[in-house]
Amino acid sequence: MPTGILSSMCRTFMFASHALQGAWIPRWRRGGWALPACGLLLALTWAGPALAAKPAPQATPEPSGTSATALDVTEAQVWGTVRAVLGGTNLVVVTPEITRLDVRLLGVEPPELPRQGRPGIQSTEGQPFGPEAATYVRDLLVDKQVRLESYGKDRAGRTLAVVWLGDINVNLTLVKEGLAWVSPSVAVPKVRAVLEVAERQAQVGKYGLWALPNPEPPWEFRKRHRLPAE
Repeated sequence: MPTGILSSMCRTFMFASHALQGAWIPRWRRGGWALPACGLLLALTWAGPALAAKPAPQATPEPSGTSATALDVTEAQVWGTVRAVLGGTNLVVVTPEITRLDVRLLGVEPPELPRQGRPGIQSTEGQPFGPEAATYVRDLLVDKQVRLESYGKDRAGRTLAVVWLGDINVNLTLVKEGLAWVSPSVAVPKVRAVLEVAERQAQVGKYGLWALPNPEPPWEFRKRHRLPAE
């Protein structure tokens, strides 16, 4: 606003203030408002251009998409009764709700069982301690109530789980007794850690398959014989 116009407005305010002397307005309000009003007008005149030049605050943009985070694999507790053992690591478990679960013991690989030949796959005699491992799991678990610590599913849709029979960790016991290797693909750190300790103990004690002169891991056996994993 031009300074001349502002000065004229201030004079008008001052004149009005004096004209109100003696009117009904209380004494503490008489004439006291004109000078502050002029000061306010002057402040607005000088600050106006600066306020107009200041850009409007910009809203913070939302992230474009969700940032990737490491998958935190957590366990889920399930109870059920083992109705069948298929091989050394695959179980059929029925929950109290009569839901069937196909379960695979997480993190362990017992020796390969004998396989019958079929088109494209040759028959094999299996590995030492393969039948012993399967018999051990079957005798231990069939018709027993177990607790499953499940960690998702594998590509075949089986529930990957640590199986507990009371206080017995079945996965750990298999490794500790020398009836299974620790799977190289187990991706749950806390499960892998305890299994690896048990495997070293079995190696030192030469339990089960570790009493053999050159025990061959089942994944190497399958590769050598061109067998699919089951």
